[in-house]
Amino acid sequence: MKTLILTLAAKSRAILALVSISLLSACSSLSPQPPTAAETAMAARSVAVLNQAPVGAVPQYAVNDARVATKIAYRPAISATISPQDTLDINVFKVADLSAKALKVESNGAISLPLIGSVRVAGLSIGQAEQLITQKLSQYMQAPKVSVVRTDTAVSKRVTVEGEVRTPGVFPIKGNLSFLQAIAMAQGLTDLADSRSVLFFRDGQQHAVSLDLVRTGRIADPILRGDDRIVVLKDNAKVREKKVIDYLPAVIAPLSLFGVGG
Repeated sequence: MKTLILTLAAKSRAILALVSISLLSACSSLSPQPPTAAETAMAARSVAVLNQAPVGAVPQYAVNDARVATKIAYRPAISATISPQDTLDINVFKVADLSAKALKVESNGAISLPLIGSVRVAGLSIGQAEQLITQKLSQYMQAPKVSVVRTDTAVSKRVTVEGEVRTPGVFPIKGNLSFLQAIAMAQGLTDLADSRSVLFFRDGQQHAVSLDLVRTGRIADPILRGDDRIVVLKDNAKVREKKVIDYLPAVIAPLSLFGVGG
């Protein structure tokens, strides 16, 4: 009987060794590889679009040259359209009574002006708002000249950060808030997050941004706009690795009955 137990223990040790080697090999094979030049170039293109790079700037670099791909110039994205809570100055040339200063765009997107009343301007460009007000004033006066100046932008714009972050939520955008800053406001990523391909939704379009490349300065840090949404997905390799690690005690426990490791 004692010989049988010793034999089983020896076999169990061998099995445990094989299982351990297999599990360790599986974990090591899941180690992330550095991004290729093509991946870096693709990530740089996404950021250039988000940051409104000048026309023609994106396709001029070679996809196989990561050094060129990461040097795309960008400018902060400022909304070209009027938004609720923006502040406007309306000037009707030589007619002070019809002009107005520091008008706040209401939540319904409208402003109230003398003579013509409520005018919905949210979603319009400055030029379009000028044309609309001019058209309405033309019903009461001849050839009005209208200028619209946005003196302050809304501070109530928000960005949504969800998925594999420690504190998902909706965060206010004040001034120029960047992608990295939004992730920091969400208390960073969880252990299972995929930092190489974070989804970025804007105006119905989906973009993929590599947080790793932004952190290391290899591509630019996107500037956020109101209603942007950032979704951090799970890294499938990290999920598999966690399952392997979690499964290891369940494999070892039955073998300990035969004195493995004793």
